[in-house]
Amino acid sequence: MATTADPSDIDVLVVDDEKDVVEVVSHFLEEEGYTVHQAFDGEEALEKATPDIDIIVLDIMLPGVDGYTVCKKLRSRVETETIPIIFLSAKTEEEDQVEGLMLGADDYLTKPVSPQVLVAHVKAVLRRSGVEESSIVEVNDLTIYEDEYRAELAGDDLGLTLTEFELLRYLVRHPRKAFTRQQLLETIWKDAMMVTERTVDAHIKNLREKLGDFAQHIQTVRGVGYRFVEEVESTEA
Repeated sequence: MATTADPSDIDVLVVDDEKDVVEVVSHFLEEEGYTVHQAFDGEEALEKATPDIDIIVLDIMLPGVDGYTVCKKLRSRVETETIPIIFLSAKTEEEDQVEGLMLGADDYLTKPVSPQVLVAHVKAVLRRSGVEESSIVEVNDLTIYEDEYRAELAGDDLGLTLTEFELLRYLVRHPRKAFTRQQLLETIWKDAMMVTERTVDAHIKNLREKLGDFAQHIQTVRGVGYRFVEEVESTEA
């Protein structure tokens, strides 16, 4: 399996006074392989925003020193002036967004935002800043474009839904490891309500249909769940 980027080498600082927000954002970024640091107010953010940080996800309405001031101070320091900053704020007015961008932020997202969208914006900003290359995973004829949320088989787009894409990517990222249906539910569907283990089976069925002959790489592990294998033995069906 070949990839073009190593997310573990990228350090992300997440700053928000709401612990739940920090934990959720951190979880999704860590799922992508990033190393995540946390801060819960402006002063702590300024302390932790060292040159080792590659990108900052920053709230505006922070206790003490607000996000605007944090951004302004970071841009005034030689050692931190080029660190990409994404504002993630409940302030939705156009003038708020304009002010944030004028202060030097690289992007501005308003709450609530889906974790997938946030991760996509983080990846896009990192690419623009030259920190991260486009992440591509290749296994035989399968190519997964992680930043574009799409996959191709022998050059043809598979037309996957977001959930199918996330399911395929997760299995491919962990070759030969068997996952229970419950583990996949908790990872892919996360906090979705009214989702049962049969949902996993249905999405695996749809995914296999789209993969055609390549579907044999997604194996059913009896009594457990599913796994992805890079090489399929000739004796297997």
